[in-house]
Amino acid sequence: MWSRRGILQSLLVAGALAPLAGCGFRPMYGTASATAAGTAVDQQMAGIRISPIANREGQELHNALRDRFNPLDQPSSAAYSLDVNLTIRTYGALARRDLSASRRNVEMNAFYSLNDTSGTMVLKDRAIITTGYDEFDDPLNDISAYEDTIRRGTLQIADQIRTRVAVFLTAGTPPGVPSSEPKEPDPGAWAR
Repeated sequence: MWSRRGILQSLLVAGALAPLAGCGFRPMYGTASATAAGTAVDQQMAGIRISPIANREGQELHNALRDRFNPLDQPSSAAYSLDVNLTIRTYGALARRDLSASRRNVEMNAFYSLNDTSGTMVLKDRAIITTGYDEFDDPLNDISAYEDTIRRGTLQIADQIRTRVAVFLTAGTPPGVPSSEPKEPDPGAWAR
């Protein structure tokens, strides 16, 4: 049985997606029709070998990336390899009256490159996540909160990397690479 609400929701969704049909929109992961090759990106991503990442946090990121890229196992003959260098910086975000930290931020930077079978770098990018946790006077609680923050951060970074690599494989062009250095302002831009 169709309810009025269900019919209205279907019409609203169809009306919202109708303008996308003529602009070249196509789903990245799903299929647009029964004959569309929506799974081609998933097949390409399953052919990417994830290189080992140093440290315990790197191992967590490695496992999260493997779950997202090739959950059935690393490919025996990989078309690409993904190399990741993970850096973590922890700093106090809020302070008490005695200047001890009550909140810690954890900034995670993952510099990664996608290389083809000949070793040529086809994509170079960086994923950044800043998460945090409250710090108390209980060391066990602080360690547990830090580990949970790292776990959440590695999952978010893995999602970012997977999305950016999927966009690259779909479009064939790298996404905008964030610069680690601030750009100098153009003095002529203010005069325009």
